[in-house]
Amino acid sequence: MAQRPDGSFSWANLNIVAGRRIEPGIIRPAPFPALTGGLSVIAWGVDSRRVYYADTDGAVVELGCNGKGWEYRNFTSEFAAPAAAWNSPFAAGGWRSGKMSVYYVTENRELAILLFDSGWQLGVDSWHPRAAPGRPLAALQNGRGRFAYYFDDDNHLREVEEFGTRKAQGTDLTDFAKLRPASLLSGMAAVGWGEDSRRIYFGDAQDNLMEAIGYGDSGNRWSSQDLGGLGAKRLDGGSPLAAATTGDALGGVAMWCQQSKPIWLAREGGWSSEEIYTTEEGVRPVVSANSSVACAVSASRQPWVAFVSEDDHLCLWRGPERDWSWWDLTAELGLPPVARVAAQGPLALAHTEGGPRVYYLTDEPEF
Repeated sequence: MAQRPDGSFSWANLNIVAGRRIEPGIIRPAPFPALTGGLSVIAWGVDSRRVYYADTDGAVVELGCNGKGWEYRNFTSEFAAPAAAWNSPFAAGGWRSGKMSVYYVTENRELAILLFDSGWQLGVDSWHPRAAPGRPLAALQNGRGRFAYYFDDDNHLREVEEFGTRKAQGTDLTDFAKLRPASLLSGMAAVGWGEDSRRIYFGDAQDNLMEAIGYGDSGNRWSSQDLGGLGAKRLDGGSPLAAATTGDALGGVAMWCQQSKPIWLAREGGWSSEEIYTTEEGVRPVVSANSSVACAVSASRQPWVAFVSEDDHLCLWRGPERDWSWWDLTAELGLPPVARVAAQGPLALAHTEGGPRVYYLTDEPEF
């Protein structure tokens, strides 16, 4: 879904528009995504976008657009990227100075990375503890490099610094930064900016939102704080998390509170929770039990949050509270239904100079 200059929205089935014409009137669609896996997006400039997912065979697929038509690439067949686990999340570190990074979990529960710097290269991390199955994955990029975050089998939060042609540097952040144990249902989000600013968000065993702070902003060390005492509401058990920057600072965190209400936690001089309201019904939308969350911040520093409501409608909110708007995109656009079995990452949201772009998976593709 893309917002037009007049404020209205349009949508397209990317499997079809990125398909390859093999004969007049016959199109081979781009590979269809596995509904049990994740979805991530990188966007920059006027309208350059890249979407990453695993297809039904576990092959890693890129859908790409530079402001005009869409095309697809199969990285598994093109340069032997390992197949993704059937429930692998995907995480992308964003675009910075012509560099990108995409992470996922292989069938052997190893972390795989695709690095782009004038071309793609592949790395697989076989040196560090394997990723715990069914747990989230997050990534960031800053001036120092590119980083991925995951939970291992001991429920420790792990950081892996950029690798590919060399052995990755890994850190057990739970031990190193003396972090509280994470909830086994916790979501996770990570953002980076500047020379070496890093933030990781997760829920602890009591559903408090935790922030791990490193490395450059903490005197070359890691620290952490419980945001529950600083304005954050207690998380709904198993709440997904998403975070976004303004480009040069933290923008905020999207989450569900314990009443299944979508919340935007803003950081401007101090922490504040902004509850997301509808514009017509005057009530807070309740999120679906299996909804994930996605967010982005525009160049004008407006937050955007996408989620699935209790009636399985795709929703989009623009804040802040003093100037908020809300759209039921399913009702307004007659969208195909949101995939109900996608365990993690069925939503992705990016904001280019052309406006917000929302991506989701459907289990009823329309031709």
